[in-house]
Amino acid sequence: MHCLKILCIFTLLISLAITGCVTHSFPVIRPTLEAPPEQNSAARAHEYFIEARDSERRGLEQSAIRFYEMAYELDPTSKFLRDELIRKYIENEKYTQALLLAKGEKNNSQLDKKTKRIVSTIYLKMGKMEKAAEILESIEEKAVEELYTLGLIYESLGNLSRSIDCYLKFYEKQKDAVQLGFKIGKLLISEKRFEEADSILSAIKESVGETAQLLVMMGNSKIFNNDTASGLQLLESALSKDSLHEDALRSIAQVYMSRNDFPKAIVCYEKLYKNGAYGQIYGKTLSLLYYYNKQYEEAESLLKNMLEYDLNDYELHYYLGLVFSAAKKTDLAEIEMGKVLSLKPNFYDAWKELCLIPIREKDYDAAEVVAERFTKAYSDNPLPWQLHGMVMSLKKEYKRAIQSYRNSISHDSSNVYSWFELGSAFERTKQIDSAESAFRKVLKLQPDDPAACNYLGYMWAERGINLDSSKILIETALRQEPDNGAFLDSYAWVFYQLGQIDSAFHYINKAVENIKDDPTVLCHLGDILEKKGWLKEALEAYHRSMELKFEYPEEIKEKISRIEELLKKNEKQ
Repeated sequence: MHCLKILCIFTLLISLAITGCVTHSFPVIRPTLEAPPEQNSAARAHEYFIEARDSERRGLEQSAIRFYEMAYELDPTSKFLRDELIRKYIENEKYTQALLLAKGEKNNSQLDKKTKRIVSTIYLKMGKMEKAAEILESIEEKAVEELYTLGLIYESLGNLSRSIDCYLKFYEKQKDAVQLGFKIGKLLISEKRFEEADSILSAIKESVGETAQLLVMMGNSKIFNNDTASGLQLLESALSKDSLHEDALRSIAQVYMSRNDFPKAIVCYEKLYKNGAYGQIYGKTLSLLYYYNKQYEEAESLLKNMLEYDLNDYELHYYLGLVFSAAKKTDLAEIEMGKVLSLKPNFYDAWKELCLIPIREKDYDAAEVVAERFTKAYSDNPLPWQLHGMVMSLKKEYKRAIQSYRNSISHDSSNVYSWFELGSAFERTKQIDSAESAFRKVLKLQPDDPAACNYLGYMWAERGINLDSSKILIETALRQEPDNGAFLDSYAWVFYQLGQIDSAFHYINKAVENIKDDPTVLCHLGDILEKKGWLKEALEAYHRSMELKFEYPEEIKEKISRIEELLKKNEKQ
């Protein structure tokens, strides 16, 4: 073994001698240096971001969102990636994801200003106006844009007072925003804050001068503040600067319409129709003004002209039907109402007018046919039954009317008209307790309703019961309509039942002044005159009541006979 070892060493030395004595060093192999994991994640996140941008460019929205999500998963500390992902969520209406990403686990008070703005935007997109306002309100130093946004939000929520406050703060910082100044003025007028409105409009006047728009606003402020004369002067001044200014013409027309001065309103709307951008809308109003002013030929011509441009406008056919009906062109009126119902089958006003056309001719059977067609076509709707009840009441078939009104109420228990007419039908059939209950329901649904107050009060007065309550109810009605002849008649009858004949005489005379040809009022006048001992005058009142076809002629005949006998006795004496 020892010899073998010596031999190996010797062999090695020989080998070295042959190859030379120079030796070669072995190469150094160093280990590979890998990048930190977070650096690799950031690099991949950047690659995904590039992919997201490329997908966006090509319109591949869902791919873009997925690449943004992958990028943000790899680099969750990047506020830039977070904001970009929120942006994509909002653009694609993924509001819940956007909100969760923006807020994280923080509540609203813990969010920074930038995030609050993002969150408020998300709430706005979701239609959650109150939450958006709450977030914006929590920002201490609001930018002007945020003040304006808050104004819009509160305006949409109907909180005009707070809306105005926000707009005013914006306007203080942006005095050149004249249109917003006009808007603030309009809102102040609607809130009846006239002094503030005048103040801001005066400031605008100093800034831009006396423009037509400004004069219109100032005029409207005066009109809404019940200074109509000054308001009209300002509006006329606006027209002197711009003879076709639409807002001025509309406002002036509105004043004249409130006075029933249709000819002057017509002049304004003729200009609006010919020159305005909303010809069809103005044309409809103009046609109605012609109708109210009994200019039926002009209304007919205008409506036919507009129908040439839109044959399927059911409102135009309805207005034309009204015009034909008023002009006694009954057949044409029925044709137009038929066209209305072919275009809008459940249009209540057309069905009603179709019933009223034969009613005006006293053809109640024909009206009943129309009403029954309506109830069969729309049996689950309260309005057909309401119309049918009206026709039955006109036919004095009160039991059928009661059933129809009950059907109407069964489909809409808040239908004040049906409750009122049900009470009337009950009263006509001497179901007094049921009538009283129905009228109480009307007053519950519509407190202090003048017609219901009068009817219930008169029912009690007629029976001589609850006279103090009756007096209070009728006084409530008269406060709302002091010249209503029917209400004055009821009030006179309360005093009659109380034995206060002079007061009764005073109010029955006021009733007669307002409704001269009412047989019931004239009958009451006769009763009061008889109580005063003025028999000849009472007899004259009764005769006039008879001529006007008092509902209970036998009762009047009996009174006439009694007074004639008394007069004969007095003559003999």
